[in-house]
This record gives sequence, structure tokens and C-alpha cells, in this order.
Amino acid sequence: MKKTAVIMSRVSSDDQVRGYSLDVQFEQLTKYCQRHDVEILKHYREDHSAKNFNRPEFQKFLEYAKQHKNQIDYLLVTTWDRFSRNMTDANLMLRTLKGLGIEVQAIEQPIDFSIPESKAMLAIYLVFPEIDNDRRSLKIRGGIRGSLKAGRWCRQAPMGYRNTRDNKNKPIIVPSEKAEYIQYAFNQIIKGKSQVEIRKDIKNKGVIISRNNISLILRNPMYMGKILVPAKDDEPKVLVEGLHQGIISEEVFYQVQNILSKRKKKSNRPIYNSMREELPLRGLIYCSNCQSKMTGSPSRSQNGKQYFYYHCNHCKKDRISAINANKTIESILDDFKFSRGAETIYEMMVQKLLSGNEKQAAIKRKKLNAEIDQTTKRLEKLQDLYVDDKIDIESYSETYDRYCLKREALKQELKSLQTVNSQYRTWLNRGVHLLKNMKEYYNKSSVKQKQKLLSSIFPENLFFEDNKCRTTRINDVLRFMLQIDNELGNKKRGQFSNKLKLSSRVESERIELSSKQVTKELSTRLFYS
Repeated sequence: MKKTAVIMSRVSSDDQVRGYSLDVQFEQLTKYCQRHDVEILKHYREDHSAKNFNRPEFQKFLEYAKQHKNQIDYLLVTTWDRFSRNMTDANLMLRTLKGLGIEVQAIEQPIDFSIPESKAMLAIYLVFPEIDNDRRSLKIRGGIRGSLKAGRWCRQAPMGYRNTRDNKNKPIIVPSEKAEYIQYAFNQIIKGKSQVEIRKDIKNKGVIISRNNISLILRNPMYMGKILVPAKDDEPKVLVEGLHQGIISEEVFYQVQNILSKRKKKSNRPIYNSMREELPLRGLIYCSNCQSKMTGSPSRSQNGKQYFYYHCNHCKKDRISAINANKTIESILDDFKFSRGAETIYEMMVQKLLSGNEKQAAIKRKKLNAEIDQTTKRLEKLQDLYVDDKIDIESYSETYDRYCLKREALKQELKSLQTVNSQYRTWLNRGVHLLKNMKEYYNKSSVKQKQKLLSSIFPENLFFEDNKCRTTRINDVLRFMLQIDNELGNKKRGQFSNKLKLSSRVESERIELSSKQVTKELSTRLFYS
């Protein structure tokens, strides 16, 4: 009875250069079958690596073989490396095909399976391709590591870069059109935004970044023009200067690392208070019934429209319209008017503050320089310990990274401290602008900035009762500056607006204070209709 066979030709990316083209293999297999009177049932052509058998065409052949069990005599290939380049997987597949009644043969490297000793030759045929694969892999990894140590990134470019080649036709990465989103992410972290807010902003611009990727991006030194070479064997990981252009400066990168490290330590702090533009007072106002902090949430009406409310989750009695409460606060800020005399007082206070802090700043600069020197000495000592084989590579790498990050953070803090006086005029102009346009500044601020501003103006609890805003006192300096306005000369002391009622003494609603305690409490109670 005439024997049957399925023939298979396979090439990888560089095989055709070496004369292993699919057409050449097909011709060889066809002539072999003609000479040996073997009927060809199927021909499969592959262009995948033979590192394993998860190859589309081979899986199709396997399915065909199962459907035609004991009807196929041979699977023919030209050489054994066309069948597999993995000895372990190849032996398992040979057993699987034998169970289907199929014998695998390489026409240029025939094996007589009836002779047990011939399996040794089969092992040699199968192991050499695997050794060749391993050797290539080592060369590639070695080449990649060498490129990284030389500062050349030759892998897939990260977001914000694209792969290209330089004038010597060597791989290099250059900033892409998405580089602006990377710069935006770093700058917004410095301005106080969370990663969630940054991802949302970038998504609105048409670019989606996953939660994990935004974290990796913000900690990747590649964006400041450096490459991290990972540890290998006895070589520690090291940060080298890259040949590519940085998207951000080193100063910005290490400033962000410092911020992220501090945030990690405070990761248990809730962030929901600053997440809704409609609820800037959430967490700042208190329930008039039980004195608990009030939260806020949207509520949908019968017609489907959404309305926001501040409400107490403790006693569940207070519920205030967010629109009314927000407008009340804005109106109060609009009524805070400052004369030129108040601006002069403000400038004098800032000057006094800066001059008074200069001595402390000098002490702190000295302390920071000492800490930087100490950290540098520790790094040098750490290197000596590693060279003398007194610590392992893992401990060295971990400690090296920690000290480097600490030193850069100290340098940034020192630099920031040294530039305080040069920023005086900027701070002063911003402060005067804020005094003149407090409501405008408030409306243009982010939710977090709004909360910070209100917390500084109203250091005590805020309550809303019967469409009125009440607090124990306002900022003492702010109150003083308001009272020096010449326009208040004919007005009742402390009356900042005809819509405001102020009281110099406050009685606690639920606690009876002695006369001495009441007299001592010279805070201001603010009512606003």
C-alpha cells in the first residue's frame, strides 16, 4: 500500500538569506516523495520561529492529524531544525504524533527509529538548534546591555518617544508628538494634581494612559535623558547618561520623585474631598446639628437633571443646596475689599517675614549642605563595601538608589531655599493681586486651591443655618487688614459689608463658659444672608 505524508516547510526571519526559502524546501520535499513513491496529502508553509509549537500552521496540521488518525504515515521536513529548535518540546511532540500513527522524518538527516542507538543521533540533531538559539539570545541580550551602558536605547520606545536611526544608521529614540503629555504629567504633579486628575485631563485630550502606566512614566528616568541599566550577575544596576534628548529636566524629575515619595507615606489620606468641581466646600463645612464634617454628592430629580447637595452622613439631618452654599461663599469673598493702605501693610509683612526668616534660612542651608556631604560619604563607603565583597549586589543596588534619591531631594530643597528671596517680587505681586480680586482668584482656582484659600480665611468651622453662613472667627491678619480701610471710618467697628453681621464675642451653643472664658474668646462670628 502506498505511503502517505504531510510535508512542512518553515523559515524564520533570517533563514531565507541562508538559502532556506520556502520554495527551495518545497522542491526538495516534493522530489523526495516522488523518488520514494510517497503520496503528498497536505503541504504547510510556516514563517514562525520554532522555539515552540504554538505556530498557527503547525496547529492546523495537528488538528488535521487528529481528524485523520492513522491515515498519515509521515510528517516530512528538510532538516530537524525545521521541525523544532527545542529538544524537550520536540520529544514530547514526537510522542504525540506517534500516538496518531505519524512518524516524523527529516529527509537530509534521516533517523531509523527501529534502532535504539539512533535516538542519540536524534538528540544531537535536536540539541544543536537549541544551543544555537541560546547562543543567539545571549548575543542579543549582551548587545542590548552594551547599548544601554553606552546610553543608547534600542528597544521599543516608551510613550513620548519614537524609534528612529541616527546619521550612523544606529537605533535611537527622539521625542514624539506625545512628549507634551509627558511634560504635562510631570508639571501637574508639581502643581499638586493627583495622578487620577492628570489621567483624566490627558484622556480629554484624546490620549489614554492606564493607571499603572502613569505611575511608571512618572518614575522613569529616561524622560530626563538618562537610562537605567539593570543589575546582572555581579554588575550592579547603574544610571547612565543617555544619547537621547530628555523631555523634562533633572530638576523636575527629582522634584516629582520627592513629591511621590511623600504622597506614598500619606496614601491613607482620603482624596475624595477635592474630586468634584461642584463641591468645593466638601470637608470644610460642618453640620449645625451634630457638628460633624459634611460631605457632598449629586442627586437626580424626577426629570433626570442632576443637583448637588452638602449633607451630613452622621446624623443625616442637615442637607444644603451646593449651588446656594457656593454662591454664598463667593459673595462673602466679593465683599472683602482692601484699600491701598492694606496693600502697603501686606508688603511690609512679607518683607518682615522674609528678613526675619533669613537667619533661620542660613541655619537650614548649613544643615542641608552637611546632610548632602554626609550622604555623599555614605555612597562612597557603600561602593567600598561592595568592592570589598562585604555586601551583596541586591543590598548594594537598593541602598544606592535610596541614597541617590535622598541626595537629589536635599539638593532640590537647598536650591529652593536659595531662590526664595529672588521670588519675593513674584510672591508680592501675586499676593496684591489676590487682595484686589479675591473672588476672581477663587473662581479660577482648582478645587484643592479653593479649599486651601478658604481654610486660611476661615480657620474655624463653617456652618450654614437658615441660608446664613456662620463661623467662630476669620483669619486675624485678614480681619486687621480689612479694618484699616479708610472707608470703614464711619461704619460700625468690624462691619465689613452691609450684608455682614459681626460679633466680637461668641457664646457656645451647647457648652456654658465662665465669664472669664467668654471674655477671653475675642473671636469673630460671621453672619451672611
